[in-house]
Amino acid sequence: MDQLQQDNRHSRAMTLDVMPVEMISEITSHLKPRDLTKLARVSKKLRDFAQCALWRDIELHRQDAHQDCFGLDVQRQLPRTYLDDELRDPWSYRDSGGTDHVFEQRTAKFGTAIRKLYRTAGKSQGWSRLAPFIRHLCLTITYKSPPSVWNMVLSLSNLNAVELIGEFTAENKGPPAIATLHEPAANKIRHVRLRGYIPGGFVSAVCKASAASIVSLDLGILERPQIHVGDAEDTEYQQMLGYPLYIAPRGALWYTEQSFPTLTSLTHLLLCKRGRFDGPPEMSEEEDGEIREDEVHDVKELKQWASLLQSVSSTIVEVVLEQRPVYLEYLLHMDMDISPHDKTGVNPDLCTSDSALYQHVLGALFDNQGSWPKLQKLTFRGWDTTNLYEEVREAKEPWHVFMARVLPQAQVEHVCGNHMFFSTRKGTILNQHGADGLMPHLDFGRFDEGYLFDMNNFMF
Repeated sequence: MDQLQQDNRHSRAMTLDVMPVEMISEITSHLKPRDLTKLARVSKKLRDFAQCALWRDIELHRQDAHQDCFGLDVQRQLPRTYLDDELRDPWSYRDSGGTDHVFEQRTAKFGTAIRKLYRTAGKSQGWSRLAPFIRHLCLTITYKSPPSVWNMVLSLSNLNAVELIGEFTAENKGPPAIATLHEPAANKIRHVRLRGYIPGGFVSAVCKASAASIVSLDLGILERPQIHVGDAEDTEYQQMLGYPLYIAPRGALWYTEQSFPTLTSLTHLLLCKRGRFDGPPEMSEEEDGEIREDEVHDVKELKQWASLLQSVSSTIVEVVLEQRPVYLEYLLHMDMDISPHDKTGVNPDLCTSDSALYQHVLGALFDNQGSWPKLQKLTFRGWDTTNLYEEVREAKEPWHVFMARVLPQAQVEHVCGNHMFFSTRKGTILNQHGADGLMPHLDFGRFDEGYLFDMNNFMF
């Protein structure tokens, strides 16, 4: 009997070992990392498959990071390897401070691996063996990430989809700065999603290298905090305050048509920028006087949008133009029942930036009867388009009539968006814990002290 059981075990092991390559690949794609590690010990052949599966799809966002993330239709179809199939409450595996310890451990291990394997600018034998396996990279970049992380991504020659979130901590520590970017080997990327504090130079390098292959591009990127340099009155005011003032969040400038190859395969595009400051009118806080905007930069960003859109007008199928109105961060802590997940409303009295959208983008692109043969869907998220057209043109043509005239074949939608939460003392927005990249994921304000200090609500 013992001999028979031993023969059966041997038979099963041999059967797995001699399975067709396609079948083994399909099986390993459904296994968790711990299972793949065990499988790697069975045989050399299975070790090779397990190693490939471990590195093929790297998902290093928190378990619930992608829940309720707005994005392009095509990107929602991308698989999320190793994430739970069922949605769970965000607090069910965090401590009372919001820390996801499993995420922190996995991210630390990945960072250690990159430091060791990429220590010679990607020329080590170990990295040369593993890098070609990586097809999908989903990563939150923080101050703990190795400085080589940017070049590491660019070295992935078989990368198909990349999704990076640049995150600042509450202590105002952000992703590592770029020293020098190497020549990209990643030149076949199809899906790109870059959010939060991602350097413009890196965005440009990614898009230039894969200009012929990128199908979907989702960009909501910000410059690092910039201290406001004003006139003598501003300097005196900052000295009186005892701390510097920061410029309002600015989108990173990364695209110039003259020096950029055309994205010849691009069909789906999402562009997101900072919108107006949208504080409650009854608030009269000292911080309200500390806001410093850069209108010249905002115009440059809109013109960048127009230039990019014009260059892909013959191939584009879906376009999302989004803005994030700004709340000052302290409003989350003033018992005003404001949540990061609240949707923006429509206020016809606050549409300066919306008029700028028409002036620099919509009018320039669509009102000149340009050709958009494949455009099927145009979504405005977070914009106030109420009576927009009447405000910027003498002709009293309603907005819906204008859009029907210039894009008769396209479905045009107007949807509510979300806010940014800006700290004038730090110059950063809150964008921790999630994959949106431009808003905080956790809602501390909606839980009372009894909930936050009931240890049964958290995992440790």
